[in-house]
Amino acid sequence: MIREAVLKNGVRVVMERMENVRSVAISVACRAGSVYETPDEAGISHFVEHMVFKGTKKRSAGDIAKQMDAVGGSINAATSRESTRFYAKVLDEHLPIAVDVLSDMVLDPRFDEKDIELEKGVVFDEILMAADDPDDVAMQKLHALYYENDALAKPVLGSRETVGTFTQEMLFSYMKRRYTPDNLIISCAGNFDYDRLMTEIEERFSGLSGTCGESAAFGVPSGISKFEAVERNELEQIHINLAFPGFGFKDSGRYPLMAFNCAFGGSMSSRLFQNIRESRGLAYSVGSTPSSYMNSGYFICYAATGIKQAETVLELMLSEVKKARSLGITKDELAHVKENLKGSLLLWYESTAARSAMLSRCALENLPPVSEADLIAQTENVTMDDIMEILPYVLDEKRLCATFAGRDSRLMVDLIKNTL
Repeated sequence: MIREAVLKNGVRVVMERMENVRSVAISVACRAGSVYETPDEAGISHFVEHMVFKGTKKRSAGDIAKQMDAVGGSINAATSRESTRFYAKVLDEHLPIAVDVLSDMVLDPRFDEKDIELEKGVVFDEILMAADDPDDVAMQKLHALYYENDALAKPVLGSRETVGTFTQEMLFSYMKRRYTPDNLIISCAGNFDYDRLMTEIEERFSGLSGTCGESAAFGVPSGISKFEAVERNELEQIHINLAFPGFGFKDSGRYPLMAFNCAFGGSMSSRLFQNIRESRGLAYSVGSTPSSYMNSGYFICYAATGIKQAETVLELMLSEVKKARSLGITKDELAHVKENLKGSLLLWYESTAARSAMLSRCALENLPPVSEADLIAQTENVTMDDIMEILPYVLDEKRLCATFAGRDSRLMVDLIKNTL
């Protein structure tokens, strides 16, 4: 059963009790991501996430790690373009420890100036690592093409130039601005007592004050077809990434797209996987996946293949797109993907961490919590007509953006321009 509560200061709490498990997953999420950053702050949401683990006024970085390790728990965090989320997973008897550690980190970070300078080096290395990864480079370029001047085009990591300017004052100022009660979501899933948990949360979070008062308009794709090559002469493969229009997290079209994706490229039995990898042996990595933000999303088709067969792989991918846009999927495929999605969702939903993450995501989007039954019903209710209705929008080549990373990747740009 899912229950919700709102503290007097506005912090929202979403909880789901799972009596047949021994674990509990809890998270503190904030609407603090790259879309909310000024140009001078590029990367600060992610940097704050790093720095919170460097210690609080009563715990060192080592204390945080030791306290969680001592109870066999785990603690981590992630920053996206729209939010930052700190999360922990422990045995049910150790939930008070997880609440105490997470709240201390989020509400009372130290931001020591020496630690800030040390962590800049860590983030610099992370930026370099992303620059060395052709998938990361191609996807960031694709994101920038698809969203162009929109705030979603900005990278989460920022740049060496902006990260290098961060100071203690900037970090505290950003947290004061974004980490306000109206921007915080606490989610919990697992075996716990509602009343005891609420007591723990109220003791630690009720003293937080202020309101964010900021709004950000983002999530409008460029709507223009663009292609770009990322020349990487040291690579032995061409990385192909195609971005078609998709749906936001709130959009009803998201579920038909999930079903279509499973049949098209999102599973081992999908068309892209079977036609390109299994039948022809042209690529090891090939498939598709939808991605949703608050207000919009995209549908990615991807492949990584040897340079000699890259043109053939791209032609096959585009051929499958044209076929699907015209004919959709078959009734047998729809029946198959419904069972596939049902099985994968139920298996995924057995995880307390997965449930806590879903509760958090819905709350961040100002949506009611989605239960296991809701998810299954949404996928089982998808019809052939639903899928055919979205395909002209999703598989619109006039709004297709693509990036190619590898040696002579500019030739792939020429090919796609001549093919469409």
